[in-house]
Amino acid sequence: MDKKTNILVDGFNLSLKKGSGIKTYGMTLLDAYQQLGYEVSVLTDNQFVTGENALLDEVNLFDQDEVRTHPFLNHKWLRNLRAGSYLLRSRTAHRVVPQFVEPDPDNYLSKVGGDKYAFIENIPDVFQLANRMFALTKRLTKINPAQRPGVFHLTTPWPVKIPGVKTVITIHDLIPLKIPFTTLDYKKYFYYLFKQAAESADLILAVSEHTKKDIIDIYGVPEDKIKVTYQSYRQSAPDIQQQDEAVYLQSHKLEPQKYILFVGNIEPKKNLKKLIQAMAYVKKGYKLAVVGRKAWMHEGQLKGLKNYLKKDEYVFLDYVAEYELGMLYKNATCLVMPSLYEGFGLPVLEAMQYDCPVICSDRSSLPEVAGDAAVYINPYQFSEIRDAINALIDDSEKRQEMIEKGRERVAFFSPENYAQRIAQAYEGLV
Repeated sequence: MDKKTNILVDGFNLSLKKGSGIKTYGMTLLDAYQQLGYEVSVLTDNQFVTGENALLDEVNLFDQDEVRTHPFLNHKWLRNLRAGSYLLRSRTAHRVVPQFVEPDPDNYLSKVGGDKYAFIENIPDVFQLANRMFALTKRLTKINPAQRPGVFHLTTPWPVKIPGVKTVITIHDLIPLKIPFTTLDYKKYFYYLFKQAAESADLILAVSEHTKKDIIDIYGVPEDKIKVTYQSYRQSAPDIQQQDEAVYLQSHKLEPQKYILFVGNIEPKKNLKKLIQAMAYVKKGYKLAVVGRKAWMHEGQLKGLKNYLKKDEYVFLDYVAEYELGMLYKNATCLVMPSLYEGFGLPVLEAMQYDCPVICSDRSSLPEVAGDAAVYINPYQFSEIRDAINALIDDSEKRQEMIEKGRERVAFFSPENYAQRIAQAYEGLV
């Protein structure tokens, strides 16, 4: 594909203040685009960008939600009415070029403007209004960017399209259809949204062979329409300073190599409850450190926590910054990822990046990602998790062997290799 071809990427998840798996995917995708020299713009949905004043548009794009007055005409029924009007008109974008406002270190799109992308295409509330229209009509919303791109890349299915422009859609997983008891998604809506995405896309990117197989099995998509690009870790992962580690760990009452790490939202798919149960039987002196916010149905995952572990045997850290997460990986005894299902499983790679041994589920894509560098467990059996942790604590040679094999997996999924897989997937698209 010609590197001068502009790629428009959806920025819904990139705009989130706190991380998500899809946000991280979007960031690594922009890293790859930059490495490949592609011209990039980002689609956002800020309600306050009007196209009337370039300075105020940029200010409104990167301002804090807490200080903005929401429009009076923002009632739910009026928003549904606006969604219905999409049947009669395409939505036009306002172009915003970052040039006036100083970068906000806590806002990814603000921080990388002019570096990872050239400009923003903003259509107020486009993502949610398009969702409403699709729920009513099963039709995609047409949008009209200020500058017509050569490729429109959706980092997860959204019911939007640019007529006449090649569309690439990344599908991470089909979890609501594979393990429906773990999500609150409206399954009928999810099924038809992803069906429309699979049928309408010119190219589907899957983050694993396992996800590709699910797409083919459920939607009957031709195999040659799907390219597996996998995923990568952050190119800009910071170097950890030793003096910072001691201070940070002490602030959370953690000792190096004396805690078991869990990274992920607290929700049913992640299966934290089995790890909690297993930790009750792990050798004394080891804590459980949980990094992740309380998400949907978290109550069931934490039920019985106090029956299994004493208050000084666990710590919940919620969301942590990238640098802090690196310190936690680097000093953990191991990462345990007992997920029931993963489309990819990025924490496996992140842990290996910091020489942290990995114990993970033997289900879905995780063996594909971890290869021979992890210890595998049945996520439904807490006793297997317990035995794997205890065995790793006792066997320093095994730990070192896993670390070395982990480095090989990190090299395979490197940002450079990922960028080449993206370039190969795009070949012939335009």
